[in-house]
Amino acid sequence: MTTFFDRFSAEDVEAIRSIASKVEVKRGQEIFHRGDPAARFFWIESGGVHVVVTSTQGKDLVLRRLAPGDVFGEIALFTDARRTATIVATEASVLSAVDARDFRDLVRRRPSLAVALLGYLSERTRKLTEQLEDSFFLPMRARLAKMLLGLAEEIGEATEEGILLTEPLSQTLLARLVYATREEVNRELGRWTREGWIRKHEGLLELVDSEALDDLAWSG
Repeated sequence: MTTFFDRFSAEDVEAIRSIASKVEVKRGQEIFHRGDPAARFFWIESGGVHVVVTSTQGKDLVLRRLAPGDVFGEIALFTDARRTATIVATEASVLSAVDARDFRDLVRRRPSLAVALLGYLSERTRKLTEQLEDSFFLPMRARLAKMLLGLAEEIGEATEEGILLTEPLSQTLLARLVYATREEVNRELGRWTREGWIRKHEGLLELVDSEALDDLAWSG
């Protein structure tokens, strides 16, 4: 899995870390709320967070799930705009935070940072575009298969039978991640269980036939 720091030289990574401060958060804690002033950006050392937006009817939608190595709040690097989403810790997590002004000063002294950062932001834009395309053009079952395969890369562990997703994933969360209802996700997971593609193992989901899921993800 490619992380934020993979694009930077060892010297640049050391320089970024030298201006960072450590932040510890509890499960369920908001790191920042949509509409808050944006002055810092963060990366995840351990734990995980959800990127959440709330509709005018009060319904929460999980836009993204972020894991160790991921960065969030990077819009603060370039603008003084307010936060566009709420970030909530899904478990006890350790973050590193950098003041945007300090980072901009560092970029002026180390121009190589700007090149690496542009590469990172371009990749982020590509992924967001792909996610948007999937939501419009792929049927729900294909979006769900693609999501599970992506989670397998992030939190999967190889087993004798397949790939075990090492974090519990509720059907409600999966439904939010693929823009579906819980009932739709429940029916599809039940169908895949009967087909022998997935199974539950001590409360965790195991992908038994990743090839079948991959075929579904790309064929729809």
